[in-house]
Amino acid sequence: MIKMLALAFWAAAIAVLAGNAASHWQAAKASPQKAAAEHVYEYKKSKVINVPIIGDGALLGYVLVQFLYGLDAKAEHNGLSPDAVLMDETFRTLYGDPRLDFRHLEKYDVDGLTKKLAAAMNARLGEGAVKDVLIQDFSYMPKNETPR
Repeated sequence: MIKMLALAFWAAAIAVLAGNAASHWQAAKASPQKAAAEHVYEYKKSKVINVPIIGDGALLGYVLVQFLYGLDAKAEHNGLSPDAVLMDETFRTLYGDPRLDFRHLEKYDVDGLTKKLAAAMNARLGEGAVKDVLIQDFSYMPKNETPR
């Protein structure tokens, strides 16, 4: 009889310890997911940005570009509008880039452009505010095709 009672207590103790170990293991496993869930990114589409291209002192045409960017929904953004920052950084980057040649556009580093824009936006809005910048539309309109 004593052996049966000792066996029952032993089995109950093993069950309690196994349940406790499993719950601690699950809690430790869920912690990285909880940290990743702290940054909830929502994707927003920017307005179409028109950047004039000037060559030899004359207007050659316009770059028309639209982005999709992942923005941290909970971030403060340092009181700045993310759309305004993206528009400013895009204009500065494309207008001031002497390598942007629309006769040989296939050689332009589009991946570098999106990474540079994301880094510049994070510098101005706060680290981690923008996850990534994706190109929605990127085209060129020569001056003679612009509507008057």
